[in-house]
Amino acid sequence: MPPIRRGVLAVAAVALLFGIAACSGEGPRELTVTEFGFPWSEKPSPRTVFRTRTDGDLLRFAFEVDDDDVVVSDAWDGESTVDGEDRVEIFFARDADLADYWCIEIDPLGRVHDYHARHYRVFDADWDCPGLKAEGSSTPTGYAVRGSIPLATLAELMGRPIGRGSELRVGLFRAEFRGEGPEARGEADDNWISWARPAVEKPDFHVPEAFRTIVVP
Repeated sequence: MPPIRRGVLAVAAVALLFGIAACSGEGPRELTVTEFGFPWSEKPSPRTVFRTRTDGDLLRFAFEVDDDDVVVSDAWDGESTVDGEDRVEIFFARDADLADYWCIEIDPLGRVHDYHARHYRVFDADWDCPGLKAEGSSTPTGYAVRGSIPLATLAELMGRPIGRGSELRVGLFRAEFRGEGPEARGEADDNWISWARPAVEKPDFHVPEAFRTIVVP
């Protein structure tokens, strides 16, 4: 297993399907996304929860996933290993047209595939997210992933200061694979979970409609 480290980003504007709730209490304010779904399937999707908040000079985030068939590889053949696994994904985009965006994909063990991208699907696999930390753990109902990104890293990517109250264009996704064979590992409509319903016929998160703007809590 490689060292635990960094992960994925992207952004865009969106009209869509799922809900976001911001809450504040005694501690730091937190943004919670609870409504994810299958944009390309009528099936009910398993539970996915995303949370994020600032903590000093970091943006912390976490995914909680219900999954009764966690697909993860015992072997590690580089970051592309993550492509065939269950995973959560967070993308950050500099602009609504996805001229520049960054992707972090994290498997249930906390292993990362991160890359820079340009619309449409022009990928730079050599990019690594500076300062990214990620970890994964099993839970009674599936798995959880937690991570953090320095706000300074996001500021460099976005070309402007990023902190509490800043706007970020973000994509939040999940790959939900099962069993064996391509029909269960990326080619089925119910392999892909999103907080948005992109206006495309085939599953694809690398489009502007897959993103929306959040306010950094």
